[in-house]
Amino acid sequence: MPNSAKSKKMIVYDNLKRRIITNALKPGDPLNEGILSKELKISKTPVREALQQLEKKGLVENIPGKGAFVSRFSFQDIRELFEIRDILECEVIRRVASKGDLNLAEAQAIRDKFAASDANGGRTGKSYFSAGDQIHSFIFAAWGNRKLIREYQGLQEQIVRITLHFFNQNRQERAAESFKEHLEIIDALIARDPVRAEKAIRIHLQNSLEYLKSVI
Repeated sequence: MPNSAKSKKMIVYDNLKRRIITNALKPGDPLNEGILSKELKISKTPVREALQQLEKKGLVENIPGKGAFVSRFSFQDIRELFEIRDILECEVIRRVASKGDLNLAEAQAIRDKFAASDANGGRTGKSYFSAGDQIHSFIFAAWGNRKLIREYQGLQEQIVRITLHFFNQNRQERAAESFKEHLEIIDALIARDPVRAEKAIRIHLQNSLEYLKSVI
């Protein structure tokens, strides 16, 4: 019975998390236990438990007297997220670019896929953002610290959600800049230049934060 209850909670959790991250459920949308249990054909208990777990992840907020809602973005939330990214990504990319056993063939394949995403999906398509995320994920995978990879995966869920929400407004100018910045990041890695790589990712993060500041 405990295993059954746990699996039901995870089914609800995974369903809601995916919908929140992809903006199918938007910031501020209500999350009513009764409505969700009917929609998902499941009892209220696993729904309540899933909402509690999503609240711990920062994807749901509970307002006393009103109920649960998809969490909203404040600029402070985004700024703090980018501070964490700056600390982690700048340090990790510098170390990865210095590695003697960096898989250059894999890095080149990721670069080629990213370049192709520009032609295939356009700069506002999900495939384009997914390909860009792959560059950031590759950096952590190349370093190989499993605990750090898990932490970054949780961070990346928030990044994807913010990106899809704010870039879903056909901001072509920023998309074009972001494309060039990602190419510079992966090119610096392929060149195995730690100073260039760290500078490239810091510029990308600074520009992304400034863009988000301008649209919030």
